[in-house]
Amino acid sequence: MNLMNFLSPLLPGIRPLPAAILVGSLVALPPLIGSAAARAEDAKAASHRAANPVFASLVQPAAGDLLRLDEPRFSDGQTAEQQRIELARAGGERYSTVVGPHRDDLAPHVLQMERRPLEAQATIAQHVRVVFTLQGDLETFAQEAFLNSLLAGGDESEEAAGGSRALSDEELQAAGVERQSAAAPSEAGAPPDRWGQEHYRLIHGELFSRVRFSGVVRSFATRNDDSVLLALRFDDRFAQVPDLAGVWQRLERDQAGVLRIAEQGDFLGGGAYIKITRWREDPQRLVLEAELMLLEPQAWFGGSNLLGSKLPPAIQSQVREIRRAALRAAQ
Repeated sequence: MNLMNFLSPLLPGIRPLPAAILVGSLVALPPLIGSAAARAEDAKAASHRAANPVFASLVQPAAGDLLRLDEPRFSDGQTAEQQRIELARAGGERYSTVVGPHRDDLAPHVLQMERRPLEAQATIAQHVRVVFTLQGDLETFAQEAFLNSLLAGGDESEEAAGGSRALSDEELQAAGVERQSAAAPSEAGAPPDRWGQEHYRLIHGELFSRVRFSGVVRSFATRNDDSVLLALRFDDRFAQVPDLAGVWQRLERDQAGVLRIAEQGDFLGGGAYIKITRWREDPQRLVLEAELMLLEPQAWFGGSNLLGSKLPPAIQSQVREIRRAALRAAQ
């Protein structure tokens, strides 16, 4: 399954991030401390919410929506002191050392995981949040090539074990879905700017040869002078569309060792965002935060925390892999 770094086992079909240094070892993230209300009042902090309908639907969901993510800790327009305070809240003194001179191979990243049963839906909400600093220029991440690498989704394929493809305008129209845009008009003859445009992909994923799932993922990316943000979520507007509805299948091996469908149902999906924000005190340092929630059917693994137990080593492995790629790219 093609996975996007630390967002991985949950949202397949998206390429890894371009080279950037994701910093080192895991530490525990304490409960979120609430300056969120103050940040929500900041006009610049609301810029992505106003321009990015997918992000807005995740952090300000409609009544009854099971998906609800926290606002980013590092809002646009924060001062250097406010950023240092947020970093200290995220990981304490150990993590706050990343703002000064340090060895990148020792700098930590912060991982928070929460597992919450939703009994009425026979579902487990797997909630994951990652925060880390990285070296690089925000302009690199604001280029369209970076966005294309996130949205490309790998080879066009509908393989049950991990393919994806873009939906056509005809498929969207047939489902009664109108593509939204917040992008400025392009000059005559120029390709449209993919920032501020909605994108839809049908994805297929497989977990541990025990579960397969598929559905349409809606994504929207926005940028400003302080940050770039990509938000994505499974789209339930396709629930009644044959071959596009979110579904899952639990697999078992028969006596001959062949995988067979043992159980299946509707997939409620999940959502995520990734935000890269300029670090005020150092133009060559950024802070990246990612948050996701997967609505995992209890039937997948019998209520056990198999998926959650696999996440920390998977994240750590991806961190190391991308750091090596970043170092090679910088040489």
